[in-house]
Amino acid sequence: MSQQTKNFLDLALDDYRAARLLLRQGLIAQGATVAATAVEKELKAILALKNIYTKKHLDSGLLRLVCEHFPKLNGFVNADFIKFLGKAFNLRYASVEGAGFNIVINQHRTLIQLDATILTMDSGLKLKANNVSHPTPLQMALEAKDPLIIQDNVPWKSATFEELASRPNKMLELRIGDKLQTLSVSYETEGLNIIGDFCKKTDIDFGKVQWQLALG
Repeated sequence: MSQQTKNFLDLALDDYRAARLLLRQGLIAQGATVAATAVEKELKAILALKNIYTKKHLDSGLLRLVCEHFPKLNGFVNADFIKFLGKAFNLRYASVEGAGFNIVINQHRTLIQLDATILTMDSGLKLKANNVSHPTPLQMALEAKDPLIIQDNVPWKSATFEELASRPNKMLELRIGDKLQTLSVSYETEGLNIIGDFCKKTDIDFGKVQWQLALG
């Protein structure tokens, strides 16, 4: 295990904890943005196992690079979710340099898929130093029952899908116009709707008299 791998895993855990807190508190734009950095750092920790370093930010190209070197990950990481997180990362400056940008964010769907993605990638890591096995930072946090990690974590089975689906679910749809004018709609759905692709385009737009909200 390289020092770089350990450091990336520490950074990924910090971002994962923060992303979960933001998503669960309803700050879903901020939560999705930090979720992107958590997954990016987890992927870079995996690459560091083979002494590979890249300055690429999260996108399908980074996932492809990881899968080239670790083929067993193929099919286990949701590529559509990675594409969504790549867009979410660009939320940081979308209103000042993101002409044409648009995104749909679903609170609990994002939380569940983030948990599944991080847990899937981390569970495959086998860390050794001086021929001694070591747990990952996430594995230690789970063992310690870190509330920021385990609360409402469906893949970890600390909550059920039905429990999350019984709560109001926040949605955000955002579009940035060609001249950086900003249009956003925030609303709640009753229950957790999982409709279509994760990375979808919003129908809200300037000059339209009616919109079809994504709802999921």
